[in-house]
Amino acid sequence: MIDVEVDVFDYVYPSVAPIVPEGCFQSMYVPNPPAFPFATLMEMDNQSDARYMSTAPYEEYAVVTYEANVYAMDKIQCREVMNALDTAMTSLNFRRLSMQFVPNLADSTLFRLTARYRAVADANKSIHRG
Repeated sequence: MIDVEVDVFDYVYPSVAPIVPEGCFQSMYVPNPPAFPFATLMEMDNQSDARYMSTAPYEEYAVVTYEANVYAMDKIQCREVMNALDTAMTSLNFRRLSMQFVPNLADSTLFRLTARYRAVADANKSIHRG
């Protein structure tokens, strides 16, 4: 398995961390965020890329899908954090599949913006547009 999750998070972190409170950018679901705005970035899917499969005894390419969630008290904050995250993801060669406001069922006073990204990672952990 080609695992680039830590590399992707570490690349995006410097873009998001300065505009959220300390500890408010995570790579896992947090049911009760410590402060707002709060953001998460997680790998949601990792599958072998059948277009490039060979007889090699290891995986050469994987299609990886990430989901980003931003929670904030208003739309402007939500968009500001997501813009920083989106800029970092697209500069890392990810293609945004979708971005939308979704109801935050746990607390309807919070705004939630969700985006999904996809790219192809190779065995050397390089990210390519997919």
